[in-house]
Amino acid sequence: MTKKNIGILTHYQVHNHGAVLQLYGLYHTLQNLGLAPCVLTYQKNFDFIDPALKNKYTFSLKSVPFYVRYLFQQGLAKTWFNFYKNRRLGQFKKRHFLFTAWQTPLDCAVVGSDEVFSLEAGINRMMYGYGVQSGRIFSYAASFGQTGIRDIEQKGCRDILAAGLKKFSHICVRDQASAETVENLIGQKPVIHFDPVLLYGFEKELANSSFCPPRAPYLVVYAYDNHLNTPQEVAAVRSYARAHHLKIISPGFYHAWADRNLNVDPLELLQVFKHAACVVTDTFHGSVLSILTNRPFAACVREMNQNKLGFLLDSLGVGQARMSSWEAVPEILSRQWDWRTVNENIQRERAGALSYVKEALYD
Repeated sequence: MTKKNIGILTHYQVHNHGAVLQLYGLYHTLQNLGLAPCVLTYQKNFDFIDPALKNKYTFSLKSVPFYVRYLFQQGLAKTWFNFYKNRRLGQFKKRHFLFTAWQTPLDCAVVGSDEVFSLEAGINRMMYGYGVQSGRIFSYAASFGQTGIRDIEQKGCRDILAAGLKKFSHICVRDQASAETVENLIGQKPVIHFDPVLLYGFEKELANSSFCPPRAPYLVVYAYDNHLNTPQEVAAVRSYARAHHLKIISPGFYHAWADRNLNVDPLELLQVFKHAACVVTDTFHGSVLSILTNRPFAACVREMNQNKLGFLLDSLGVGQARMSSWEAVPEILSRQWDWRTVNENIQRERAGALSYVKEALYD
C-alpha cells in the first residue's frame, strides 16, 4: 500500500537547534502515523526588513561585507563556532529529512510549527496555502510570534492572510495570542496544541545515545549569542554556579563568559539538557527542552517571545520558572518541582494533539 505523501512547510533554513528539533518532532510523528513526509523548500521573503540585513540571510557576493564585519566585530572564536554550528546543522538536516520543492503535488500539506505566520521579515505566501499543490492543507502549532493584528493591517496584509487561512481544512496554533489573531482574521477559533518537540517526546532518542555529555556537574545556559550577556545577567548565573560547584555550559550558542561552549547536533543537545543540574534560558525551545527532560530551569521572558513562551509556561503548569528579576535565579532553581504533574499534563496534551493531527489528515 502506497503511503500518503505529506509536505511540511516550516522555517527549515534557520540555523537554530530548536527550529530543527521541532521539524524533527513533526516529521517523525507523521512517519509514526504511517505517512511519507518531506520538507518543502522555498525562497524566503525578506521584504519587511532592512535591505542591508537581507545579506545575512541571502548568501551571495553581497553577503561578503556582512560576514567580514561580523568577523571583526565578534572575533574569530565566535565566528568559527557559528560557522561550524551552521555546517553541523546543515549536515544533520541532510541526514534526517527528505527535501522537495514546495510546488510538488502532494496528498496533503501541513504548515508548522514555529513562527510560520509571522510577518517580521516578510510575507511568505506558501505558509498561507498559496500555490501549494496538495489535496488538503492544515496547520499544526503555528505561531504569529509577536505579529499582531495592528502589524498585519499596517503592512496591508489582512485580506491576503485571511483568504489564505480560509483555505485550511483545520487550523492549530501554539499560543493564545496567535489564536486570537486567527479568530480576528477569519472569525474562526483555532485549536491550541503544543510544539512538536513535546508532541513527539523524543523518548527513543533520549534513551539511546552514544553522545557523552560533560562529566563535571554543570548548569546549562541556553540563549542567543547576543542575549544574556549583560553584567547583571552574567553575575547572577556565575554566582549560582559557584555556590553550587557547577560548570557553566553553553550548547548551541556562543557565550565567551561560559566555562565551555559546546558545538552539538540537535539530538546531542537533548543529552546535554538531560544530564544538566539546571538550566537558565530566555528562549522558547530552551524552556521546552527543560520541561521535556524535567530539569529545573529559570526562564527570562522577553518582549520578543512573551506571547509564545509565557503561554507555554502557564499552560503546562511551570509558571514558577518565570523570572521576575535576575536576583530570583537561586530561589527558582532551588524550588521543589512537581514533574509528575507536569508530565501528566504533557501526556494529556499529547493525546489531544495526536487526535487533532489524525482528524486533520483523515476527516
